[in-house]
Formats: sequence, structure tokens, C-alpha cells
Amino acid sequence: MKKPKIWIRVCVHLLLCIITLVQSSEFGNAVTDDITSISLLKQNIPKDYKIPVSYIPEDVGGMCWVTLNVFRLEVSLQGLAEKFGNISSNKYNISILIEMLKETRYHIKNLEAVMNDFECHYRDDQWQTGRYFHFVENILKTARSNRNSPEECDPPPCPTTAPTTTPLPYPSSEPVNYPTKCDIAEKSCSTRTESLVSPEVLGKSLLSLLVIPIVAIVFLFVWKVSRLLTLRTCHLKRDRRVWIDSVQNVD
Repeated sequence: MKKPKIWIRVCVHLLLCIITLVQSSEFGNAVTDDITSISLLKQNIPKDYKIPVSYIPEDVGGMCWVTLNVFRLEVSLQGLAEKFGNISSNKYNISILIEMLKETRYHIKNLEAVMNDFECHYRDDQWQTGRYFHFVENILKTARSNRNSPEECDPPPCPTTAPTTTPLPYPSSEPVNYPTKCDIAEKSCSTRTESLVSPEVLGKSLLSLLVIPIVAIVFLFVWKVSRLLTLRTCHLKRDRRVWIDSVQNVD
């Protein structure tokens, strides 16, 4: 009787581990990925290279700083990625940062309306490599530490002389092609199409991971019940034989 109990305990612990992994799978290895990618890009891109960026300073954006900068920074990184060929490791590392910004943007409500409210506060500039990727790192860290975007973003009064900004189209739901990681020595590199993943699809995929441990628990339960019934039948047969033998001995 000890073996079924041991198997049940093992399955319960397995189920708990799977649930923990499912809950943490949303973030994956994002911290390591962005730090590694940013570090490599700082090393590979010349320090005096000027990268165009449209942004809102943190003292102007306040609690909405990440919300206001995430899409403009994504567009800036896409423009930077186009400077490199498909076999470049820089393009691959930039695509990792773009995907992280896209994931952040999916959780922001009313992004287009908030950006329109702050339109007059955007500034166009060109930053050197170190300052640019320090800004990227701050955006990702702030977004990761505070997943919930502010409910309301109240813009300050527009400056007397509005900064010149280039209007950007709001992101569409069409798939975007990004390069996969490949050896730089290779002459060709395949591309992959990554479609937008909605929270509903993500939720269904996570629920599907729970099917296996649930089926395992049901199987063990059925096995235990059948085992108990078999043992009970054996005991009844043994008791019957003992009774018959005792009756024959009395006769």
C-alpha cells in the first residue's frame, strides 16, 4: 500500500512544479536576453555612431514615461536594424530588443490616445551608442518592474515652441519579419515571421500544459481504485477458502 501513496505524492509535486513553470514562462529569460544583447551591441557599434530617436524625457512623461516611449523606441530600433545585413549578429540582437518592446506594448491600454495627448512633447535627437542603449535598458527595466500601465496620463501644457517631430504611423497587427540567429560566416540566413500573440492565445497554450499532469493524476487514481478492488477480491477469496477448509475439518 505504500507504493501508490509514493506515486501520488510524486505526481502532486510534479503538478506543482509544472504550474510554477507555467506562471513564470511569460517572462522567460528576458533579463539575461536584453542585458546580453545590449552589451554586444555596445561592443559592436562604434561609440561615436549617432542613432536617431524620438522620445519624451522622464520628467515630462512621469508615470507614463514607458508608455509614451515604448513605440517610438521600437520604431527607432527597427530603423537601426535596417542598417545591418541579414547575416549580421547586430540585426539579430536588435530584433530581440524589438520583441521585448512589442511584448510591453501589448499590455498597454489606449496607447495611441495617450501618445496623441503628448504629441507636442516629443523630441527628436541623435544619440551616441552608449547613451542610446542606456535609454533602451532603462525602458526595459522600468517596464519589467511595473507591468501595469497607468490608468490615466495627464499631459503638461505644450511648450511655447513645439519641438519638431516626425509623425509615425501607429503599429498595425500585420506580422513582421525578423531574422533568426545564424552563423555570421554563412552566406544566407533564414527569416521567420512572428505574428502578434494575443493574451487569449497565450492563456489557451498555458492551459494546454496542465492537461498532462491532470491526465496522469486521473490515471493514478483509477489505477489505485482498481488495485484496491483487486486486493479486496483476493482477501475475499482467501477468507472463503479458509471458511471452506474449516467446515470440511469439522465434518
